Order: sequence, then C-alpha cells, then structure tokens
Amino acid sequence: MTTANRSVLKAFLRVGSWLLLGIAGIAFWVGGRAISEFGKVDRILAEFLGLLIAVVTGIVGYVLKTSADDLNGTGDSNSQ
Repeated sequence: MTTANRSVLKAFLRVGSWLLLGIAGIAFWVGGRAISEFGKVDRILAEFLGLLIAVVTGIVGYVLKTSADDLNGTGDSNSQ
C-alpha cells in the first residue's frame, strides 16, 4: 500500500472511530430515555438497549482507532 493510500485510510479510520465513540457517549447518556419516549418501550428495557448500543459502538470505535494506530506501524516488505 502506498503512503498516500495509507494516510487516507488512516484518516478515514480515525474519523470513523471518533464518530462512533461520540455516538457511544450520546447513547450512554440519553439513549434509554430517547428509546423509551420515541419507541414507547418500557423504561428498563430502553435503558438496557441504550447501554447495549453504547457498548457496541464503543467497541467498534476502539477497534477502528486501534487499527488506525497499527496501520502506521506496519510497512511494506519491499520498502525495507
């Protein structure tokens, strides 16, 4: 992979990770209330779903961030 492609992919992964981590934070704070109000779901189930959404998006955001960091460390075998 060329340096330009690697830097574009790294930037894309970082933006995606921050976006998903932001969604996870919002889902943690207001997800259950929003699901309960708009979906007419029981409050306890809605809080559980909000936390579940926060955990899943947080994990995916962390994986994207880690893969963006690892992308910088790996290099082409031809360039060495």
